[in-house]
Amino acid sequence: MGAMSKSPRVTFKYQRKAEDDWNIEAHCPGAETQYISGFKSKAEIDEWLQGTRRIDWLRSQGYAK
Repeated sequence: MGAMSKSPRVTFKYQRKAEDDWNIEAHCPGAETQYISGFKSKAEIDEWLQGTRRIDWLRSQGYAK
C-alpha cells in the first residue's frame, strides 16, 4: 500500500486593524497568505474559529474534505 498524503496544515492568526475591524490571516505552507475579513470583535473571530464556518472555509479552499 502507498503512503497516504496529508493535507497541508493551515494556521490562523487574528489581527485587529481598528476598533471594529478585525481579520483572520490564514497561513498555509507553499501558498499565499489569505485574509478573511468582516469581523467586528475578537469574540466573532473565536466563534468563527471554533464553529463550522472554519471547516466550510477550509473546504472551499480545497484544504479539507
